[in-house]
Amino acid sequence: MGNIDKSKTGDSEYASSGRAAYEEIVRQYDVLAGNQLLSLITDAIPDVAMILNEERQLVFSNKALLALVGDLSSLDLLGKRPGELLDCLHASETPGGCGTTKSCKYCGAINAILECQRTGMSSMKECRITSKAEGFDVSYDLQINAAPFKFNDNNYIILTVKDISDLKRRRVLERMFFHDVLNTATGLNGLLSAIKDVSSPEERQEFVDIAEKASNDLIEDIVSQRALSAAENGDLQIKITRYSSVQVLHDVAAYLAHHQIAEGKRIVVDPFSHSIQMETDPQLLKRVLINLIKNALEASPKDSVITIGSRINNTTIWFWVNNPGQMSEMVQRQIFQRSFSTKGADRGIGTYSVKLLTTNYLKGTVNFESDADAGTTFRIEIPVGIS
Repeated sequence: MGNIDKSKTGDSEYASSGRAAYEEIVRQYDVLAGNQLLSLITDAIPDVAMILNEERQLVFSNKALLALVGDLSSLDLLGKRPGELLDCLHASETPGGCGTTKSCKYCGAINAILECQRTGMSSMKECRITSKAEGFDVSYDLQINAAPFKFNDNNYIILTVKDISDLKRRRVLERMFFHDVLNTATGLNGLLSAIKDVSSPEERQEFVDIAEKASNDLIEDIVSQRALSAAENGDLQIKITRYSSVQVLHDVAAYLAHHQIAEGKRIVVDPFSHSIQMETDPQLLKRVLINLIKNALEASPKDSVITIGSRINNTTIWFWVNNPGQMSEMVQRQIFQRSFSTKGADRGIGTYSVKLLTTNYLKGTVNFESDADAGTTFRIEIPVGIS
């Protein structure tokens, strides 16, 4: 690892990038590891626990962290920061590493550490981390607790990391079923009751059409959640067929045109959209586009126009969704993280599912641009044929 000058702090977008020299880190580790009681206490903690120096570098860890990282030893981990230990995608974006990127401003882990250092008191925050595992993006919801710890006149922080991914996922599902699905089912029940009192055949047919739309929405909500759960578990089976790129756009536009969130807004298919016969899973592609369009509709005021389109790019095709308005930096830095939502706690699965399904199953990529003039545009790029 070598010596690192702790005075170099100019390459950071957030927290200090300076690090202690490796020899100093090893000295601190030897002192801490030599205390048998400290080892017994940290190993008794069931969650990942690490002791950090003032530069936020690991100088001691418990067995839970060693089990998490696999074949590495305690000495292999020394000097690394939490995001580097957990393989956070942002940790390699700047030379300063974990804590020094623009995205780190909104990270619960670094903010818990900084708050603990600033106040001298414990700080607990939630943290969303995306890492790579066997080429796939993997998202975690973590509960971070940073507590001050003084040992042999040196100031440290004991950082514990608890995986609450299952808890957060269950809360999202509970909210979806108890709130969104229940509302749709209640509305459907009211429509069916009203049909009994309708004598006019024309009016009765109108109620039946509305009820059919509500039942389709109900089924789509449930199927979408089932697909997301299967995707996260690696059990989702894709069904590849030939399908027109423009037909996909018209299908999703027609499906959402009379949705509640589209009231007072318009969905327009770009007339210059490129048409091609793709070999893909059209239902999965539609689900991705529906999520993007729903987000665009929810983010747009009345009388807004949501524009969607497609464009061929050699062996790939872009699908894009544009809505007026600019996302804040805070939203842009967290938009694809699981459990993040601008709609409140326990709501964030829309853009997370878009990235999960696109990258892991449609073999594509997702990106976006957002500014005040052009608005916000999400693009997914997928191969015209999935092998």
